[in-house]
Amino acid sequence: MKNRLTIATVLIALSFAYCTDKRIIPESKIQSLYKNSRYLNDTAAFLAGIDPRPGSSLYPVTRNQEYGLYSKQIDGIWEQYRTHNLMKIEEWRKANMPDTGSGAVLYPFSGPDILNALAFFPDADRFIMIGLELPGNIPDPLHYKGSVYAGLWGMKNALRTILQLNLFRTSEMMADFRSDSYSNITGIMMFFLARYGYDILDVRRIHIGRSGMIAYEPSKPAHREAEGVEFLFRKKKGSPVQTACFISADLSDGSLSRLRGFAAFLSTQKNFITFTKSASYLLGYNNFTILRSFLLAGSRCIIQEDSGIPFKYFSASEWKISLYGTYRVIAIFSNRFQRALDAAMKIKSAGPLPFSLGYGFVPEKSNLMVAEKIYRSTN
Repeated sequence: MKNRLTIATVLIALSFAYCTDKRIIPESKIQSLYKNSRYLNDTAAFLAGIDPRPGSSLYPVTRNQEYGLYSKQIDGIWEQYRTHNLMKIEEWRKANMPDTGSGAVLYPFSGPDILNALAFFPDADRFIMIGLELPGNIPDPLHYKGSVYAGLWGMKNALRTILQLNLFRTSEMMADFRSDSYSNITGIMMFFLARYGYDILDVRRIHIGRSGMIAYEPSKPAHREAEGVEFLFRKKKGSPVQTACFISADLSDGSLSRLRGFAAFLSTQKNFITFTKSASYLLGYNNFTILRSFLLAGSRCIIQEDSGIPFKYFSASEWKISLYGTYRVIAIFSNRFQRALDAAMKIKSAGPLPFSLGYGFVPEKSNLMVAEKIYRSTN
């Protein structure tokens, strides 16, 4: 029988080389491979305001009025978000997006937003999410320093903007995402997966060293160029196992030039899908040229709203472009207005989006671009 490390190696291929093989693990092996899965799902359910199974060690702390109030409020907020965004994204995707299939989705500037990644790319084998935030640890409610319920209300507060406007604000993330709270990257991703109905199999700390490979064993800080967390999960029993890695890293030119191991890790990614939203227009600045060039060269498809790669970088001879929604730039980013995109949207937009995305805040002011790379025969 293959051991856990071997299975993980097969699933992730360590270097994340492109692979369309979907891994379905027999149910008889799940419990032996992922012994911590029940606890992880119980904890994720607790964070998400969903009663853990009666046999869970967390079940007793859900049998009181305060948890009931938290659960009721989260139920209402989540249902509004699900009906106004997730369900509409899923319906729109089926009617408008190309079949992106499996393989890897690269999501720079993501924060813990596994929600939109799964809504747009439900069949992806793996998600590589990158942001500045530290990954944090798996929350431990029974040993939390402070009130176990205060931690839950902190989680609700940290999620206020994503569940209302479908974006994270950088200033709020800096204040709310704390490694010693439930509302760190790991805890929020657990919340999202539980609410979206996914089964968490494993959560592991990872790091990328100078070799450019993902490593799982602890090492000296001097040997770690980027730290992160890896999730293995599936939609339901019998579904393919999917992987999501969040990696804490600065994606600016200066950082990528200095962190050669992390840059080498990125360079192993081939033929991937790029997804960006609420990216602060960073990919249009002169100190993000390395990442921008990498995404344009390595992506088979780029799906973004206007805060991603500027429209002027997409050559009509290299990319098939489809536009949706309405283009506008909010006042704080008025200097990032793109005349070429504005003109193209007015002529080529297929109509308004039914969901909010990026800095649009509301559906009627949101936009989306689907850019498919044109591959020409060399014969």
